[in-house]
Amino acid sequence: MENLNKAQNLVQNAEAVIVVAGNGLAKAEGLDLLGEENFERAFPDIVQKYDVHSVGYALDQHLSSWSEKWQLWSRLIQKYSLAYRPSETLKQLKQLIGNRQYFIATSTFGHFFETAGFNENRIFNAFGDWTKMQCSSGVNHGLQDSSNVVQKFVVAKSRAALEHLVPKCEVCGQPLEIHMPLNDHFYPDTDANSRFRWFLTGNEDKNTVFLELGVDETSPQLREPIEHLVAEYPQWSYVAADFPQETLLPEIQERSAGVNGDTASLINYLVTE
Repeated sequence: MENLNKAQNLVQNAEAVIVVAGNGLAKAEGLDLLGEENFERAFPDIVQKYDVHSVGYALDQHLSSWSEKWQLWSRLIQKYSLAYRPSETLKQLKQLIGNRQYFIATSTFGHFFETAGFNENRIFNAFGDWTKMQCSSGVNHGLQDSSNVVQKFVVAKSRAALEHLVPKCEVCGQPLEIHMPLNDHFYPDTDANSRFRWFLTGNEDKNTVFLELGVDETSPQLREPIEHLVAEYPQWSYVAADFPQETLLPEIQERSAGVNGDTASLINYLVTE
């Protein structure tokens, strides 16, 4: 892999680390948004009932019954998030960051970083987190944890039990839905977004490295804005897995390292070498 030594120097010399993680990282952690083979093996009944063959298409189903929605969502959340165990890569990432200040901006929605022990106040889930629930009214009544609801739906058998389990908003009584941009009701976590922006402001004058992990064609919104942001501050640098050096902005070429290797290989090298 090219540029590994340069990437290592940029990371080692950084006072603060900002991790930018996309759906490629989620895939490595077991949640392949568009993968069909593993989904069909894990959920043959869902494939047969809805004629969907991936997590992404399953989430796109517009079901009329709230109990049916939650039954489907719960199966996915249980497998990919509640039963998730942190990978060696995320353990090594914690080791790599060490005692430095950090923040994580991610398009993944599987709650991986939180489960791996990263500080929840240092994570901005740009596209939501399906282990959280929001009001379906379209009004921001706050977020709630969905774990208990998911676990009850997974074991429930009767239709009557499923209907009874549909969570309701404590403010207005409307059904709750998972916190994801599945419709026009989605609202970003403004508190986390604000914390992220303040973190950027607080590190304007520091040697800060942006570590991009698994940002692929399903999460392009995280790449270009960050590159342009880095270009504005000469003390900031950029390290990206799975991207050739020549694809990065010309303005940041000297203080960037595009590594033509996957996230796991890059993190392992940065930790062990």
